[in-house]
Amino acid sequence: MDHRRKNLLTSLMAEAERATGRGDWGDPSFVATAEMLLESCRATARLHDRGWRVLTRVVLRHLMNRLYLQAHVKERPQVVNAPLRAAVVVTGLPRTGTTLLHNLLSLDPRHRALRLWQALHPVPPDAEGPFSAPALLHQAESWLEKLYQLTPAFRFIHPAAAQGPEECDALFQNTFASHHFDDMFDAEEYSSWLHGAALDEQYAYYGLQLRALGGKDGDGRPAPWVLKSPSHLGHLPALLHTFPDAVIVHCHRHVLEAVPSYASLVRAVRSPHRDDLDQAVIGRQALERCAGIMEKALNVREGSPGRFVDVFYPDLVSDPLKVLEAVYEEVGLPLDARLEQHVRQWVDGHPQHGQGVHNYGLEDFGLDAPQILDAFSTYLTRFPAVTA
Repeated sequence: MDHRRKNLLTSLMAEAERATGRGDWGDPSFVATAEMLLESCRATARLHDRGWRVLTRVVLRHLMNRLYLQAHVKERPQVVNAPLRAAVVVTGLPRTGTTLLHNLLSLDPRHRALRLWQALHPVPPDAEGPFSAPALLHQAESWLEKLYQLTPAFRFIHPAAAQGPEECDALFQNTFASHHFDDMFDAEEYSSWLHGAALDEQYAYYGLQLRALGGKDGDGRPAPWVLKSPSHLGHLPALLHTFPDAVIVHCHRHVLEAVPSYASLVRAVRSPHRDDLDQAVIGRQALERCAGIMEKALNVREGSPGRFVDVFYPDLVSDPLKVLEAVYEEVGLPLDARLEQHVRQWVDGHPQHGQGVHNYGLEDFGLDAPQILDAFSTYLTRFPAVTA
């Protein structure tokens, strides 16, 4: 083992213990994944000094989250076996409308959505003090503003709000098995492992975090979650095991739009951390990742009929209420007039490109249409509506 890698993680773990006043790590299986992330970044990410500072701060924050959660579970061991229900899980390739649909689903008070301020500290808030709900909300607002200062383009590529719904990958970051890290850092060994791993242990820890955050509905039962993350598409067996009764919504968008849009996102989150960004490399990685994820997803879907609802981006953008109605029909819930009105108001208040236009093109990333269409030939045959 590289002693620099081991010493860096050991140092960060010690710093996390000092910062939190806690020292019980629980299951140590995350250590190997965190070490792989750090070493893989050292080997291929070519981070400059600020990039390394960002990486170490990120790792430290997630180490602290693990300590806080472990302390919470020790104080309330019943959390481990608490019921966990999800009504809907939204997934799809990146940039296919998953965020829009998740925002609409999160408007329903019958559901519980993971909020950004919760995702950044996945432990129920204290009544007062630095971990009260108002304090955590303020911290989330500050964190988000710093993110946008570091990565200005992210403000219109993926607009977010401290109280708004957040995707599940924020919780997977606490396992160090995160597609966000894969986007931020050109960590080749880590990326290869992440896209091939089953992530059973990581999904179990993800479920534990949701159990810790879970609330009660009017009948005293845990309110069902509405969840979202493109990263689920590459790990459907673990997702289906975690939520055996959930409706899985698979969002689709023309791959000639989705792939370069995803490459543009990678460029935006990777550029603050290194100087010599090669956009052709980003384009190749975006295409290979998306095509590989879709191939895995199609294989799983062959063996899981009846679990999925397909949503197409043009339909979602042009008539979101109609799409929402179709999803609710599968869930078995009525889409009542009050919720319809709430959805209309939200859509009117959040016009497309309201934060700015996201500009990108195939040529920016060394890609061309035949190359992408060939990589997705099986998918496009299975879902011809994608290109309709």
